Order: sequence, then structure tokens, then C-alpha cells
Amino acid sequence: MPRFIYRFSVLLIFSVVFSTSCVTNGRPFPSDVSWIKEGVTTQNEVLKILGDPHAVGSSSGNPTWTYGYYKYKLFGKSYIKELKFYWDKSTAVGSFSFNSSFPDDTQKLNSKK
Repeated sequence: MPRFIYRFSVLLIFSVVFSTSCVTNGRPFPSDVSWIKEGVTTQNEVLKILGDPHAVGSSSGNPTWTYGYYKYKLFGKSYIKELKFYWDKSTAVGSFSFNSSFPDDTQKLNSKK
């Protein structure tokens, strides 16, 4: 095979693979948050169900845990899913938020309106 055709073929294959690739960060977790009860669900229960958080932080002096799953695409729509816990002083859930742009989640959340 002539050298030009070989190089062109390799470049074409690389371009196709690169342009259709995606990168994920975090790990998938269930979208059902009905088991979470403010003032009742504890940090230990969350750890048993979801494992270690993706990120930790602080809000008004209280700890926060974030579980995240991020799927980025070079071309096309990227998706995010985040579950954030705001802990009270007794290590129970003070409040929480769930956000997602994954189609299955947005369809379920929109149908609850």
C-alpha cells in the first residue's frame, strides 16, 4: 500500500474515533431518591447505598456530599447527574437536591409536574 494511502487511512480512522468519543467522570447511581428522608436518613445509610461521595464540601459551616455522574461528548449533547446532601449537625440529611439532564430522568421529573 502506498505510504500516502496508509497515512490517510490512519488519520481517517483516528478522526472518526476521536470525533465520536465521550468521556465520563464519577460513577452511575440510582435516580430514585424516594428513600432519602430529611432529618431521618443518616450518613452511614447513604454510604451503604451510594458508597463514597464524588466530592465533599461545606455550606454554612455544615458538610456537603456530592454524588456525580458526568458524561461529556465532543460532539452532541453532554449529560450530568448530581445528588447533593446538606448534612445537619446530627449527621442526618438536613436537605438534599437532585439534578439530571439524562433523558430518562428529565422525562420522569417532568411527568411529576
